[in-house]
Amino acid sequence: MNAAAGTAAAAGAPRLDLGILVIDLKTRERMRLNGHAEVTPEGTLIVHAREVYFNCPQYIQKRVIDQSVGSDETGTVGVTRGHALTSEQHVWISTADTFFVASAVPGGGADASHRGGNPGFVRVRDASSLEWPDYSGNTMFNTLGNITVNPNAGLLFLNFEQGNTLQLTGQAAVVWEPERAARFPGAQRIVGFHIEQAIQAAHAVPLHFRFLQYSRFNPSGTKDKKAPS
Repeated sequence: MNAAAGTAAAAGAPRLDLGILVIDLKTRERMRLNGHAEVTPEGTLIVHAREVYFNCPQYIQKRVIDQSVGSDETGTVGVTRGHALTSEQHVWISTADTFFVASAVPGGGADASHRGGNPGFVRVRDASSLEWPDYSGNTMFNTLGNITVNPNAGLLFLNFEQGNTLQLTGQAAVVWEPERAARFPGAQRIVGFHIEQAIQAAHAVPLHFRFLQYSRFNPSGTKDKKAPS
């Protein structure tokens, strides 16, 4: 049985809102699929698409799968949980150039999206809160619209070189104060996030990625920088 399907079946949920993001870091292509999933009595997860569309390549850092590093066995995952950031996680987030956001509106569907910028574009305010700039994008406002109605959200940070993941769940809010946005080059507004739970997993992703280049759309700093040869 698929793990997600097994969890859903055990919870007695025959239909689940679902948001999927498919991204190719090498070509900077990304596609979003929103819809719902049904769990059959046999435990099969069937996805029904309601919306499928491509997004622009903005703010996606170019990476490729590192073929020189062998794949990890996901069965060796080590998981730690907490309700606040550790010093290691603080550094992880503060130096990240990419993360992913999950949001939803009850009865209105779920969504998964990508956020990117130069290292330091996500700022840790304290052990239980952080914030990031909202740059000019596709003007669909799926994420911002969802969290305005329903602040419950999830964030995923990925260590691309080692396959480690950091999942954060909590409450998000759009900050419309111009003086706050002015602290972030290129920001149109700010999103604040209060952490309720943090889950760190070692070697959760079996693939390893090698950094090539920052997106030329990233505001200021190391824009369009290439990795050293």
